[in-house]
Amino acid sequence: MATPFHLEVVTPERVLFSGEVDEVSMRTDGGEIAFLARHEDYVGAVDITVARLSVVAGSEGGSDADASTLLIAVHGGFVHFDGEGMTILATVAELGSEIDVERARQALSLAEERFAIEGPATKPGVVNEEGAEESPTRLTGAMVALLAPDSAEAAVARARVRLEAAGAVTNT
Repeated sequence: MATPFHLEVVTPERVLFSGEVDEVSMRTDGGEIAFLARHEDYVGAVDITVARLSVVAGSEGGSDADASTLLIAVHGGFVHFDGEGMTILATVAELGSEIDVERARQALSLAEERFAIEGPATKPGVVNEEGAEESPTRLTGAMVALLAPDSAEAAVARARVRLEAAGAVTNT
């Protein structure tokens, strides 16, 4: 049996979740990561991702009988883990159960059309020391969430994550 730890998922509007969990997995700037009690201290940027919470029985968001899995669509932000527990500070986050699936499907369709025209988010090219312009650099997932939240790439990722958190698709 895993040792529980305290987790808070906070957005500018509300505390989305506060309770005891056995495990949290999500994508960050360091890649896919799973947090268990006594994980080393960690601070990182959060990708546009589904946070999978293994909620302890009887904790807020969990059932009284058994531990349950809670899915949260997180649209970027930061994560902090230390000996006291874990906090996800999200720019936007939604419980999978609160997501309007049809609206998310429509958003995905529009975002994919836009992405076909705009392509991936990039950091503009810069002029190097020799005076030559370097080509633009593609942004990583967490950097898209932080630096290009209005991009077509971010819109596609948000829609896919919303559908995954709602249980409407299995792969992103």
